[in-house]
Amino acid sequence: MGQEGQTILNLLSESVVVEGDIQTTKDIRIDGTLVGTVQTGGRLVLGTASRVTGGVNSPNIDIYGTVEGDIVSSGTVVLRKSSSVKGTITTLTMIVEAGATFNGECKMVSGKNDVLSSGRGEKK
Repeated sequence: MGQEGQTILNLLSESVVVEGDIQTTKDIRIDGTLVGTVQTGGRLVLGTASRVTGGVNSPNIDIYGTVEGDIVSSGTVVLRKSSSVKGTITTLTMIVEAGATFNGECKMVSGKNDVLSSGRGEKK
């Protein structure tokens, strides 16, 4: 799940600030600031300059930036070495690189239905 060489259909650039909720059925990359929730049906990449304050819900999440809020994934959450996360992560699989910062609770579930019933990544 490397960051390079992948096609991202939706992009929130570094200089963009959004206050509200984002929903998409496709992949999305956020390099800017989001105060609200993001829910995707595809892959979510939070770049090194990203800052999300609110809930995150996506099948697969790659975090290089900062998240303050609950994260829900029916697949894999990857905390890259530059990431900082504060909140509860509910997922099937989690990978934490050396150097990543995680303060919160992690709920490892055994199936997609368990993820869906555990939470929706709602704004704190």
